[in-house]
Amino acid sequence: MSKVRNLDLVYSYLQNTKTPSSLTEIWKSISKDIISQKKDEISVIADLYGDMVLDNRFALTTDNLWALSSNSSVENVKKQYDDFINASDHKHRYDDLDDELAIDDDMMLDEDYDNDDFTQDIDDFDEDFDDIDNSYIDDNDEYNQ
Repeated sequence: MSKVRNLDLVYSYLQNTKTPSSLTEIWKSISKDIISQKKDEISVIADLYGDMVLDNRFALTTDNLWALSSNSSVENVKKQYDDFINASDHKHRYDDLDDELAIDDDMMLDEDYDNDDFTQDIDDFDEDFDDIDNSYIDDNDEYNQ
């Protein structure tokens, strides 16, 4: 519950100043009213920063200043970013991915797997197996009856 209150303090500060501010400026203005169980000031500031990052009411500008997301300068940055993304070929870069990955089964066999080599390996194995000395096999043992 204290997080919401602390974020409300930040929101009020940014709403009153109407200009983007650094975290240090925000902290100096609201620190006396901050509610926290922690004694360490650095931990409280870190928690506040993390909460601001996660709260969509706040935006970090390109100048590393905090502003309200509804601020017109922040909206302009969002629009410029969207325009940049839409203008780039980012969306089209992966359109042909399926075409590149489509592999003809015959091509795969021709390039990666030669059936003649496999057959030769089996024939070699059979010959090696036939060469085993049959003297090790006892036809009268208990397992062959």
